[in-house]
Amino acid sequence: MAMQQQDVEELRARLCEAEETLDALRQGDVDAVVVSGASGPKVYTLQDADRPYRIIVERMQEGALTLSPDGTVLFANRRLAALLRVGLEAMIGFPFQRFVLAGERERFARLLAESGNSGVRAEFALRAADGGDIAVSMSAIELPDQEQQIISAIVTDLTLQKQQNRELAEMNAKLLATMAEQERVEGKLREAQKMEAVGRLTAGIAHDFNNLLMAVAGNLELIQTHAMDDRLLRRLEISQRAIQRGAQLTYQLLAFARRRTLNPAALRVNDLLRESEPLLRRAVGDEVRLVLALGEEVGACLIDPGEFQAAMLNLVINARDAMPAGGSLTIATGEVALDELSREGGSRPHVMVAVSDTGHGMPDEVRERAFDPFFTTKEVGKGTGLGLSQIYGFIHQSDGHTAIDSTVGVGTSIKLYFPRTAARAAAESQVAASVAPIAADARTVLVVEDNSDVREFLTETLEHIGHTVIEAPTGPAALRVLESGVSVDAVVTDVLMPDGMSGFELASRIRHRLPRTAIVVTSGAAAFSAPPPEAIRDIPILHKPFRRDELLRALGSALDRSKAEA
Repeated sequence: MAMQQQDVEELRARLCEAEETLDALRQGDVDAVVVSGASGPKVYTLQDADRPYRIIVERMQEGALTLSPDGTVLFANRRLAALLRVGLEAMIGFPFQRFVLAGERERFARLLAESGNSGVRAEFALRAADGGDIAVSMSAIELPDQEQQIISAIVTDLTLQKQQNRELAEMNAKLLATMAEQERVEGKLREAQKMEAVGRLTAGIAHDFNNLLMAVAGNLELIQTHAMDDRLLRRLEISQRAIQRGAQLTYQLLAFARRRTLNPAALRVNDLLRESEPLLRRAVGDEVRLVLALGEEVGACLIDPGEFQAAMLNLVINARDAMPAGGSLTIATGEVALDELSREGGSRPHVMVAVSDTGHGMPDEVRERAFDPFFTTKEVGKGTGLGLSQIYGFIHQSDGHTAIDSTVGVGTSIKLYFPRTAARAAAESQVAASVAPIAADARTVLVVEDNSDVREFLTETLEHIGHTVIEAPTGPAALRVLESGVSVDAVVTDVLMPDGMSGFELASRIRHRLPRTAIVVTSGAAAFSAPPPEAIRDIPILHKPFRRDELLRALGSALDRSKAEA
């Protein structure tokens, strides 16, 4: 009995020793094992062959492990244990699947099954002992020349790589956004440069062309006052209509080039649209349903009321033409905040006017060119292609913006944005001033005009109603006339003239020296390199080509005002 008890104790001691040895092997703390046998003690050591490789494996930056086909960990290096925030004793001899996220375990099993002699690689997420998720890449291959199947695997931590990829993607997105913004700004700059070049060219052409029209129109009017033949009168009327069309053409070009003189006032677009509603309804006809969706408490903006109403009429006519079978047209207003295209940036409140139809819409290539001058999709002779370009010029000259949303088969929405002003809106729309009577008293008028044909028309027109006319081709020549002591009641002067003095400068000097002298300014360009000085903002400006009665009314009004001030 005592002998049996001794045998049991001996077996227990040997079992404890075996377990301790197994734990030491699991932890990698043993380099050699001595086993006693019938032939004597036998030493199993890694000192000579396996130890260098173990050192390499332990010092590598990737995790390393060997697995059985079912995923049991046979070996793991300390780097893998550190990655999973767990001790080696909690890994070796246990299934590696417990560190794999539940949704990734099927892929992990497929990795083991497909490892083979050629190896396989996959990316998935591991769950560390502290609960954190770790993105890893695992490559696995079956070790050759083994009595049983053993799979060797390398685990690479992808956390830093994923972070760098995210940072790179963010930097790339920012770079693309910066490039897009730079391209947009460069496009705006190119557009501004194009507009400036077109504006300068257009202003010069308009000045000369309107002077030609002025000479032709003026002489036609003079002939008309003497003509008695009905056929001749008919021909004169046709010629005058052609002149009006030519004047309108330059007017639209100047609008597109933002070279037209505007008379802005603090007005509410809702009030202007209500006033224009009857005209707009007549323009669209009975087959188109017009709806005014005017927003509440829409602020005032600085706009030229005549130009705004002309723009609205142009837009509704375009919308009507896009709905030949009828449809719905909505004019909506509201307030929005637009980012400023300036160095300071920020947002600025704008008043929006949107004209939306249910017509055939525009394809992209048409929408992109919609505001270009002379571009039209209408038949030859049905449109000049200046309607939208005129609106574009008016909006941008008013410091506003435009946008087009259009879908083929659905419709088009053209949006106009005007900066809201803090100025108080006019209580009611400006009523056109009553027409001043043509002065009946004979006066002495100084006509200052560099174009001899126009000057001749002005002289003959004024002399025809009894005025005495003195002619001067330039501003300096006009000053010499005034300095000679000749008494002059009124001056009619062009704006753009040679010899370095504009009509505005001449008018300012006359107003300073002879404040009781009536002044009327004429212009063939409808736009000026500089606005009129404050001292002469009240002087009437006639845009060429003007009619004979317009000249006489403007002169009569200036003379009456001068007389009243005296």
